[in-house]
Amino acid sequence: MRFSRQIIVVLPLSMLFLCFLAGTVSAEATRWSVPDFTTIGISIAVLIAAIATIIAFITAGGIKYVTPENVLNTEVRKNLYKYIDSYPGSHLREISRELDLKPSNAAWHLRKLEQTNLVRSRTIGGKRVYYLVEGGIEARKEAIAEAVLRNKNAREIMQYLQDNPGKHLLEIAHALNLNHHTVKWHIQKMYLAELIEGDTSNSAYPIYYPTGIGKNALVNFSDHFRRPGQAS
Repeated sequence: MRFSRQIIVVLPLSMLFLCFLAGTVSAEATRWSVPDFTTIGISIAVLIAAIATIIAFITAGGIKYVTPENVLNTEVRKNLYKYIDSYPGSHLREISRELDLKPSNAAWHLRKLEQTNLVRSRTIGGKRVYYLVEGGIEARKEAIAEAVLRNKNAREIMQYLQDNPGKHLLEIAHALNLNHHTVKWHIQKMYLAELIEGDTSNSAYPIYYPTGIGKNALVNFSDHFRRPGQAS
């Protein structure tokens, strides 16, 4: 794999140099009507030296490719990995702020973690959130759950259902003084994220209960925002 990447770099440069060489030789031959073997010899020597320099530059480590083996060798990516491990579902600006990185710099390193299959991301609520591959499906569920709870209304609904399980949509809207369409929208997102479950066995209207994932996400989210520098 590494050798093929080197070829990809060297071959186009070599072809470009050959085209330049051919143009030079052609112009000289046309001008003098006879081939200038001294010029040709010098040009070939320069070409060989250039190719050798490029190969030496690559093999000596001048161009480094990020692999699963070396991706965590840098302090920045190591800190990003640890942060996402501790706070799955965090979005780019939050990660950048907490680790004191420019968003563009954090995004570049996060792409490297994704390319080496250590981290995955998903867009939720218009924001790209990150979680580790190592945790599998559970890590993804946890990340999505915490991402959903970043919305204040969703968090209040979740807290209300934890304190008052078995309530239907209109009861929730009335208790929290929210528009029932707003509650319905958040309920749908929370249901898809497996934060809550609905029961229609005793009523035409579903009543909702927090799931284990929802309860854990609410606790983790609360812990997350107890850290210094975090806004509630």
